[in-house]
Amino acid sequence: MKRKILLTGASGNIGSFCTKNWVEAGGYDLVLTDVRPPQESYGLPFHRLNLSDFAAVRPLCEGVDTVVHLGADPSMQATWESLLPNNVIATYNVFEAAHQARCRRVVFASSINAVLGYPSEVQVHIDQPIRPINLYGATKVWGEGVASSYSASTPLSCLCLRFGWVVDRDSAAINQDVQFLDMTSTYHDIAQFITKAIEAPDGLKYGVFHGISNNRYKRLDIHHFAPIARLRATRRRF
Repeated sequence: MKRKILLTGASGNIGSFCTKNWVEAGGYDLVLTDVRPPQESYGLPFHRLNLSDFAAVRPLCEGVDTVVHLGADPSMQATWESLLPNNVIATYNVFEAAHQARCRRVVFASSINAVLGYPSEVQVHIDQPIRPINLYGATKVWGEGVASSYSASTPLSCLCLRFGWVVDRDSAAINQDVQFLDMTSTYHDIAQFITKAIEAPDGLKYGVFHGISNNRYKRLDIHHFAPIARLRATRRRF
Protein backbone atom coordinates (compact mmCIF):
# COMPACT_ATOMS: atom_id res chain seq x y z
CA MET A 1 0.00 0.00 0.00
CA LYS A 2 1.37 3.40 -1.00
CA ARG A 3 2.06 6.00 1.64
CA LYS A 4 -0.26 8.99 1.42
CA ILE A 5 1.83 12.16 1.37
CA LEU A 6 0.53 15.70 1.84
CA LEU A 7 2.93 18.15 0.19
CA THR A 8 2.63 21.79 1.22
CA GLY A 9 4.33 24.43 -0.91
CA ALA A 10 3.77 22.13 -3.87
CA SER A 11 4.00 24.94 -6.43
CA GLY A 12 7.48 26.07 -5.44
CA ASN A 13 10.64 24.94 -7.17
CA ILE A 14 11.45 22.17 -4.67
CA GLY A 15 7.83 21.06 -4.38
CA SER A 16 7.41 20.91 -8.15
CA PHE A 17 10.61 18.91 -8.59
CA CYS A 18 9.66 16.46 -5.84
CA THR A 19 6.19 16.00 -7.28
CA LYS A 20 7.60 15.15 -10.70
CA ASN A 21 10.19 12.84 -9.17
CA TRP A 22 7.66 10.97 -7.06
CA VAL A 23 5.09 10.71 -9.85
CA GLU A 24 7.70 9.16 -12.13
CA ALA A 25 8.73 6.73 -9.39
CA GLY A 26 5.10 5.88 -8.65
CA GLY A 27 5.82 5.35 -4.98
CA TYR A 28 3.37 7.66 -3.22
CA ASP A 29 -0.28 8.67 -3.11
CA LEU A 30 0.20 12.44 -3.32
CA VAL A 31 -2.00 15.35 -2.27
CA LEU A 32 -0.78 18.85 -3.16
CA THR A 33 -1.48 22.22 -1.58
CA ASP A 34 -0.24 25.78 -2.02
CA VAL A 35 -1.51 29.35 -2.32
CA ARG A 36 -1.36 29.06 -6.11
CA PRO A 37 -1.79 26.11 -8.49
CA PRO A 38 1.34 24.30 -9.67
CA GLN A 39 2.30 24.53 -13.33
CA GLU A 40 1.77 20.77 -13.56
CA SER A 41 -0.38 18.76 -11.15
CA TYR A 42 -0.16 15.41 -13.01
CA GLY A 43 -3.83 14.86 -12.29
CA LEU A 44 -3.17 14.80 -8.55
CA PRO A 45 -5.62 16.36 -6.08
CA PHE A 46 -4.68 19.99 -5.45
CA HIS A 47 -6.07 22.26 -2.74
CA ARG A 48 -5.54 26.00 -3.01
CA LEU A 49 -5.41 27.45 0.49
CA ASN A 50 -3.44 29.50 2.98
CA LEU A 51 -1.76 27.40 5.65
CA SER A 52 -2.46 30.10 8.23
CA ASP A 53 -6.11 28.96 8.10
CA PHE A 54 -6.23 25.98 10.46
CA ALA A 55 -9.79 25.06 9.47
CA ALA A 56 -8.62 24.65 5.88
CA VAL A 57 -5.46 22.69 6.75
CA ARG A 58 -6.97 20.24 9.21
CA PRO A 59 -9.10 18.15 6.78
CA LEU A 60 -6.16 17.66 4.40
CA CYS A 61 -4.29 15.62 7.01
CA GLU A 62 -6.96 12.94 7.34
CA GLY A 63 -5.59 9.57 6.27
CA VAL A 64 -2.15 11.04 5.58
CA ASP A 65 0.99 9.10 6.52
CA THR A 66 3.51 11.93 6.18
CA VAL A 67 3.19 15.69 5.75
CA VAL A 68 6.11 17.21 3.85
CA HIS A 69 5.96 20.84 4.91
CA LEU A 70 7.69 23.05 2.34
CA GLY A 71 5.15 25.88 2.39
CA ALA A 72 6.59 29.21 3.62
CA ASP A 73 7.76 32.64 2.58
CA PRO A 74 11.28 31.64 1.45
CA SER A 75 12.80 35.12 1.25
CA MET A 76 15.72 36.02 3.49
CA GLN A 77 14.41 39.59 3.30
CA ALA A 78 10.82 38.69 4.19
CA THR A 79 9.04 41.05 6.56
CA TRP A 80 7.46 40.07 9.84
CA GLU A 81 4.04 40.85 8.36
CA SER A 82 4.58 38.00 5.88
CA LEU A 83 6.58 35.65 8.12
CA LEU A 84 4.04 35.62 10.93
CA PRO A 85 1.18 34.02 8.94
CA ASN A 86 3.25 32.09 6.40
CA ASN A 87 6.12 30.73 8.48
CA VAL A 88 5.04 30.88 12.13
CA ILE A 89 1.27 30.35 12.29
CA ALA A 90 1.30 28.07 9.23
CA THR A 91 3.98 25.83 10.73
CA TYR A 92 2.08 25.45 13.99
CA ASN A 93 -1.10 24.68 12.04
CA VAL A 94 0.60 21.94 10.03
CA PHE A 95 2.03 20.20 13.09
CA GLU A 96 -1.18 20.49 15.08
CA ALA A 97 -3.32 19.28 12.17
CA ALA A 98 -0.97 16.33 11.61
CA HIS A 99 -1.14 15.48 15.30
CA GLN A 100 -4.93 15.65 15.43
CA ALA A 101 -5.20 13.49 12.31
CA ARG A 102 -2.77 10.94 13.78
CA CYS A 103 -0.29 11.21 10.93
CA ARG A 104 2.89 9.19 11.33
CA ARG A 105 5.39 11.94 10.52
CA VAL A 106 5.98 15.56 9.56
CA VAL A 107 9.06 16.39 7.50
CA PHE A 108 9.79 20.08 8.06
CA ALA A 109 11.84 22.12 5.58
CA SER A 110 14.23 24.11 7.72
CA SER A 111 17.14 26.13 6.34
CA ILE A 112 20.84 26.85 6.63
CA ASN A 113 19.61 30.28 7.69
CA ALA A 114 19.00 28.83 11.16
CA VAL A 115 22.80 28.75 11.64
CA LEU A 116 24.06 31.21 9.02
CA GLY A 117 25.51 33.50 11.68
CA TYR A 118 28.64 31.38 12.02
CA PRO A 119 31.74 32.56 10.10
CA SER A 120 32.07 31.04 6.63
CA GLU A 121 35.21 29.13 7.64
CA VAL A 122 33.37 27.35 10.48
CA GLN A 123 31.70 24.08 9.55
CA VAL A 124 28.47 23.89 11.52
CA HIS A 125 27.61 20.62 13.25
CA ILE A 126 24.15 19.57 14.35
CA ASP A 127 24.96 19.93 18.05
CA GLN A 128 26.04 23.57 17.75
CA PRO A 129 23.63 26.28 18.95
CA ILE A 130 21.32 27.93 16.43
CA ARG A 131 22.52 31.29 15.09
CA PRO A 132 20.17 32.96 12.58
CA ILE A 133 21.03 36.36 11.09
CA ASN A 134 17.60 37.24 9.75
CA LEU A 135 13.96 36.84 10.76
CA TYR A 136 13.46 34.21 8.07
CA GLY A 137 16.12 32.07 9.76
CA ALA A 138 14.51 32.74 13.13
CA THR A 139 11.22 31.31 11.83
CA LYS A 140 13.05 28.15 10.80
CA VAL A 141 14.44 27.89 14.33
CA TRP A 142 10.84 28.23 15.52
CA GLY A 143 9.83 25.38 13.23
CA GLU A 144 12.59 23.13 14.59
CA GLY A 145 11.41 23.97 18.09
CA VAL A 146 7.80 23.19 17.25
CA ALA A 147 8.93 19.87 15.77
CA SER A 148 10.86 19.04 18.94
CA SER A 149 7.85 19.90 21.08
CA TYR A 150 5.43 17.72 19.14
CA SER A 151 7.86 14.80 18.95
CA ALA A 152 8.28 14.92 22.72
CA SER A 153 4.62 15.32 23.68
CA THR A 154 2.75 13.35 21.00
CA PRO A 155 3.23 10.15 18.95
CA LEU A 156 4.14 12.29 15.91
CA SER A 157 7.59 11.77 14.37
CA CYS A 158 9.12 15.12 13.39
CA LEU A 159 12.21 15.40 11.17
CA CYS A 160 13.77 18.76 10.26
CA LEU A 161 15.88 19.14 7.12
CA ARG A 162 18.13 22.19 6.84
CA PHE A 163 18.36 23.05 3.14
CA GLY A 164 21.14 25.13 1.67
CA TRP A 165 21.16 26.94 -1.68
CA VAL A 166 19.24 24.65 -4.03
CA VAL A 167 20.07 24.65 -7.75
CA ASP A 168 19.68 22.42 -10.78
CA ARG A 169 22.58 19.97 -11.08
CA ASP A 170 23.25 21.08 -14.67
CA SER A 171 23.29 24.77 -13.76
CA ALA A 172 26.40 26.68 -14.79
CA ALA A 173 26.48 28.10 -11.28
CA ILE A 174 27.64 24.83 -9.73
CA ASN A 175 30.41 24.33 -12.27
CA GLN A 176 32.12 27.57 -11.38
CA ASP A 177 33.88 28.91 -8.32
CA VAL A 178 30.78 30.68 -7.01
CA GLN A 179 30.27 32.30 -3.64
CA PHE A 180 27.71 29.84 -2.33
CA LEU A 181 29.15 26.54 -3.55
CA ASP A 182 29.94 25.53 0.02
CA MET A 183 26.21 25.52 0.85
CA THR A 184 24.84 24.18 -2.44
CA SER A 185 22.52 21.25 -2.98
CA THR A 186 20.92 20.02 -6.18
CA TYR A 187 17.20 19.44 -6.60
CA HIS A 188 17.97 15.77 -7.15
CA ASP A 189 19.79 15.55 -3.81
CA ILE A 190 17.03 17.43 -2.00
CA ALA A 191 14.36 15.14 -3.45
CA GLN A 192 16.39 12.14 -2.33
CA PHE A 193 16.92 13.75 1.08
CA ILE A 194 13.19 14.26 1.61
CA THR A 195 12.40 10.75 0.37
CA LYS A 196 14.87 9.24 2.84
CA ALA A 197 13.26 11.26 5.63
CA ILE A 198 9.81 9.98 4.67
CA GLU A 199 11.06 6.39 4.65
CA ALA A 200 13.17 6.60 7.82
CA PRO A 201 12.23 4.07 10.52
CA ASP A 202 9.09 4.83 12.49
CA GLY A 203 11.13 4.80 15.69
CA LEU A 204 13.03 7.93 14.65
CA LYS A 205 10.99 10.46 16.60
CA TYR A 206 13.01 13.64 16.07
CA GLY A 207 16.10 14.86 14.31
CA VAL A 208 17.69 17.82 12.56
CA PHE A 209 19.62 16.92 9.41
CA HIS A 210 21.77 19.00 7.09
CA GLY A 211 20.72 19.00 3.45
CA ILE A 212 23.60 20.01 1.24
CA SER A 213 25.45 18.04 -1.40
CA ASN A 214 28.79 16.39 -0.75
CA ASN A 215 30.79 19.41 -1.93
CA ARG A 216 34.53 19.63 -1.37
CA TYR A 217 34.00 22.13 1.41
CA LYS A 218 30.68 22.15 3.22
CA ARG A 219 29.37 24.90 5.51
CA LEU A 220 27.19 22.25 7.14
CA ASP A 221 28.52 18.95 8.43
CA ILE A 222 26.76 15.96 6.84
CA HIS A 223 28.35 13.10 8.80
CA HIS A 224 25.14 12.38 10.68
CA PHE A 225 22.91 10.71 8.10
CA ALA A 226 22.86 7.18 9.52
CA PRO A 227 19.26 7.47 10.84
CA ILE A 228 18.03 8.28 7.35
CA ALA A 229 20.17 5.82 5.42
CA ARG A 230 23.35 7.86 4.87
CA LEU A 231 22.50 10.05 1.94
CA ARG A 232 26.09 11.31 2.00
CA ALA A 233 27.38 8.21 0.25
CA THR A 234 25.32 8.83 -2.89
CA ARG A 235 25.49 12.56 -3.26
CA ARG A 236 27.21 14.32 -6.11
CA ARG A 237 30.53 16.01 -5.31
CA PHE A 238 31.29 19.43 -6.82
